This record gives sequence, C-alpha cells and structure tokens, in this order.
Amino acid sequence: MAARTNLQHASADPAAGLGSTMPERIARVLAARIIEGVLSPGQRLVEASIAAEFGVSHGPVRDALRALERQGLATIAPYRGAVVREVSVREVTELYQVRAALVGLRARWIAEDGGHTQFAQALKPTVAQLRAMVRGKAPADGYVDAALAVNAAFTASVANPWLRTMLESLSMQTARYTRLGLQDAKRRRDSAAAWHGLIQAIEAGDGDAAERIARENSLALRDAAIRALEERAAVPGKKAAPRAR
Repeated sequence: MAARTNLQHASADPAAGLGSTMPERIARVLAARIIEGVLSPGQRLVEASIAAEFGVSHGPVRDALRALERQGLATIAPYRGAVVREVSVREVTELYQVRAALVGLRARWIAEDGGHTQFAQALKPTVAQLRAMVRGKAPADGYVDAALAVNAAFTASVANPWLRTMLESLSMQTARYTRLGLQDAKRRRDSAAAWHGLIQAIEAGDGDAAERIARENSLALRDAAIRALEERAAVPGKKAAPRAR
C-alpha cells in the first residue's frame, strides 16, 4: 500500500523528526530558528551560550550540533565551531531538483493508492484554507506555516519508509528557502492554486496529473527562492546564499 490515510501524526515543523532526547530537543529548537530565519547563514552556534540557555553540559549541545550538521543545517569547522550553513544558489537549485522528483513520486503514489479519495477528502478543508488565506491577504508567515503543514501531511501519508525519510530530510534542508520564496504574494497565490489542483488530481486518482502538478509547484518555489536570494544579495548589508564557485 502506497499511502496511509491517518494524518493525525503529521507536523508542520520540518524539524519534528529529530526526536525527543535532550540533544534531539535542542537540535529541534535550533533547527526551527534556522528555518524561521532567527539564526542567519554564517551565524555562529556557540556551545557555551546554548548550554546555558538549556541548562545542560556541553555534551548534549555537541550532539545536537552534530545532528544539525547531518541534516545539512549547520557546518562544524575545526577551531571555529559550528555555524549555520550557508547554501549556494547552485545547491539550492540541486536540492529542489531532487525534491521536485520526490514530491512528484509521492503525489503519484498517493493518487494511485486505493485510499486516494479518503486522503483527498481529509485534506480538502486545509487546502481550502490556503486558498482563503491568499484571497484574504493573510500574512506570508501564516501561509507558509499552513503550506508546510499540508506538505507534512502528504509526507506522513507515505507508507514507504525510504521515501518518507528522504522527504523529511529534504524538508529540513529546504524549509528556510520555502519560507523565503513564499514571501512573494503571487507565488503564494500560485502555490494555493497548485495545492488545490493537486488535491483534485488525487481525488480523481490521476497519477500523471498529480505528479506533474507537484513537480511544477516545487520547481516554481525553487525559482522564487532563488530570485529572493539574488534580490537579497543585491541589497547592501543583507546576507544571501553564496554563489557556487
């Protein structure tokens, strides 16, 4: 079976899969700050400060930072310590190319699964909320949180553990760029329309259409994120992802 229709465990937090031990909890909080832009690319993650904040020794903090490094959110360098990872425009492009292929596969599997109608019915109200938000000109961050919740529900429905794990990892690495790309009002409108079309294709059991819509939506988000990165680079004093050399 390709999909699970019970979506109660889906989370809008891309860092939710990091677990619940102390290092995992610290990593989850730091990951959320990176994704939300509270911690900027290149910013140091100081062990002593983090240990003091969470009331722990340096050991759990080091484990948390290693977890962030494995997730592609931080870089640990000798003598410098951990910093928020700076991702080049080329790397953002490559990440979204892989993501587009996998979300397309995810959409096809869900559409062609026997429970596709139940899945679509369960998510229709949430997708309708996305469309209402863009019509009502809701704040960008509110829309992003809702869209991430829909994406998480799609991933949670996938029974194949390999695909689910890869998608969760990619969500961790791309969420901050998703947030950046969706600051654009037109992209939010197009995103809401794409989610609506995707749910319709899944309800109809149309795997071809579902895969195409999911891939195109992901690639359009990639393009919006790259434009935002390039615009940010053009403004003095603003930090942007470095160009690949």
